[in-house]
Amino acid sequence: MKNVINSVKGTRDFYPENMAVRTWLYNQVRQVSEMFGYQEYEAPILETLELYAAKSSEELVKKQSYAFLDKGGDEIVLRPELTPSLARMIVQRQRQLSYPLRWWSFGPFWRYEAPQKGRTREFFQWNIDLIGIDTPEADAELVAIVTTLFKALKLNPQEAVVLLNDRHLTNRELRKIGVTEAQNQDALNWIDRRSKVLAR
Repeated sequence: MKNVINSVKGTRDFYPENMAVRTWLYNQVRQVSEMFGYQEYEAPILETLELYAAKSSEELVKKQSYAFLDKGGDEIVLRPELTPSLARMIVQRQRQLSYPLRWWSFGPFWRYEAPQKGRTREFFQWNIDLIGIDTPEADAELVAIVTTLFKALKLNPQEAVVLLNDRHLTNRELRKIGVTEAQNQDALNWIDRRSKVLAR
């Protein structure tokens, strides 16, 4: 018998029963997003490495991205996140768009990380973006959308918790304990990775 060729490490097959769950989840996300007046958008799966190098962290670009040279010699990346693509889309049509923008998407992303329980190299992510408003009310709207989705999915407080964060408050507290401006980004990166570090 010939050897079976397995799927790429960190990816998943969606058999019909799995696809049914994924489709159901997508429909819940769509319903909640549209309930709050958000419009669906999508960006290419392939982007230039230059776009991500300019807009993302060095660790994400150099260590966690699937990057390659295409046949034309261009550096291409499988999108590891959506923010740079979203920024590019807005810049390309900034004079034609009517603000505030309420956009959402739900799609696949890729990061070259060690696969583990609940974390694969190919993953699906819901992005909900409110652009053109920078107020506490806008933040509260996003929290309301997330909690509405949790309720639609019938998740209880033991299954889903919303943790709020304020980068300005974090920066202020870091200054109080003597973290300098030059050390600030390293300290924030460590804080963001603390659960991974503690789990080892």
